[in-house]
Amino acid sequence: MPAFVPFRLCRSLFAGAALAVSSAVAVERVILDTDPSYDPDDMGCMAMLHGMANNGELEIVAVMNVFHHEESPLAISATNWFYNRKAIPVGDYRGLPKEKAPKTNYDWYLAQNYPRELKHYMDAPEVTDLYREILASAEPNSITILVVGTQHNIELLLKSAPDHHSPLNGIDLVARSVKQIVTMGGNFINGSGFDRTNWGGSDELCRDDRTWACLVEEQNRLTRYVINNCPVPFVASGWENGNGQFNGAEQGDVRSGQRLKELAADHIVRVAYEKHFETRGGSHKIDRHSNDQCALLYGARGAGDYYTPHINGTITLTETGETIWEQTPGGIQGYVEKLAPDLEIAALIENLMLAEVAPADTTPPTAPSHVRLARTVGQTVLHWRAAEDDTKGSWVAYYNIYSGSEKIARAHGLRWVLPDRDGAQFGTLSVTAVNVNGVEGPAAVME
Repeated sequence: MPAFVPFRLCRSLFAGAALAVSSAVAVERVILDTDPSYDPDDMGCMAMLHGMANNGELEIVAVMNVFHHEESPLAISATNWFYNRKAIPVGDYRGLPKEKAPKTNYDWYLAQNYPRELKHYMDAPEVTDLYREILASAEPNSITILVVGTQHNIELLLKSAPDHHSPLNGIDLVARSVKQIVTMGGNFINGSGFDRTNWGGSDELCRDDRTWACLVEEQNRLTRYVINNCPVPFVASGWENGNGQFNGAEQGDVRSGQRLKELAADHIVRVAYEKHFETRGGSHKIDRHSNDQCALLYGARGAGDYYTPHINGTITLTETGETIWEQTPGGIQGYVEKLAPDLEIAALIENLMLAEVAPADTTPPTAPSHVRLARTVGQTVLHWRAAEDDTKGSWVAYYNIYSGSEKIARAHGLRWVLPDRDGAQFGTLSVTAVNVNGVEGPAAVME
C-alpha cells in the first residue's frame, strides 16, 4: 500500500464529492469482513480500526459479518455504538441457517448487555446487497477490503450478477471499485505451507485436540474460487505471522490482549476477551495470538517498518490445503513477511486496541447537492453528490430518502432506485446525510 499522501480527501463515506483539503493525510476507506463469535481477535481488529479512525487515518465504510450466529452482527453493532459510531452499516451473511450463539460466547454476551443500533439480525442488510450498493458509488479503486474471517462473503460478491445497484457483475464491480483485498489466511514460511482453518484448513495440521484445523472441502473450494478469480491485488498475512506456536507454522508469536486489563471493567473489547477466556482456564490472563490484527495492520497502514511484502506473484491453494506463492510476471497476489520483532508489532497492536472512545460527533453533516432524477431503460434513479463531514474521526455513514416529510428509504451509496419506474407516486423527494454517530444533516430537495 502506498504511503499516505500529504493532503486530505473530502470526509464522506461515499465517493463523488469534490476534493477538499482539510488535514495532513489521505484517508483510507476500509470495509472489515469479520466473524465475531468464538475468537476475540475480531474485536481487537474493530478496536484497532476505531483507533485509527480517531487519528483520521481511515473511515470504516462498513463491517460485514460472515458468521452464522444471530448475535454476531448484533455484537458488531454494539461495538460501533460503544465507540460512538453506531450508524456504521453492518452487513450480514445469510448463506447458512442462523443459530443462537452459546451463552458462553462473547458475541451472545455483547448482544445481550450493550446498546446497539440493530435490534435483530434481520435488520442488517444482506451482505452481498450491501457490498454491491457501496461499491457501485465508490470512486475507482478506492476501497480496501480487510477479510479476517472466511472468504464466504467475498465469494458471493464475486459471483453476484448485475442488479439495480450496478450493471456490472461482481468481478467487474470489484475490479472497478476495490483497491485491494487483504486477508488473514494461508501459511507462507518461505512462500509455502498448509492452511490452518480460514481457507479450509488441511489434514496436514489436523490433530485430535485441534480438529478445527482439519480440511473442510467446501471452504477450501470457495477460497480457491476467490483466489483464482479476484481481479484486484490479493494479499495474505499467513498464520505464521501472528500465531507461530502451531505445528507447521512456527515463526514466532505476536501476542496481544493482556493490556486490555488497563481499560474499564465494562469496556466492550476487554469484556469480549475476558468472556473468551472464562471457559478456557480463567480470565486473569487474556493475551493471545494476533493473526487477524497482523493482517489488518498491513491492510490499513501498509508495510511500513513491520513487514516485507511479497506481492508480485500468484497464490495457489491446492485441494489439500497447501498454499504456494510464486513470483510471476504481472502478478498481483502475495503475502507479507514479518520484518519487525514480535514484541514491537505486538506493542503497536495493543496500543491501537487501547484507543480511547472518541467523543460523539453531534455536528450535522452538510446537505447533499445536485439531487436529481435520471430515467433509464427499466428504472428511475434518484442520485446526488456526497455530503461532507469534516469532523476528525467522523464521516457520512448513509443517506435517508424522504417523500415529503415521510422517510421512505436508506441509501448506502449516492443513488436510490425508485420502486415505481416513473416515480410519480413519491411527489417531492429529498435526501439527508447521516454521520457515523447517527446525527442527521439538513435536507437537499430534488432539483
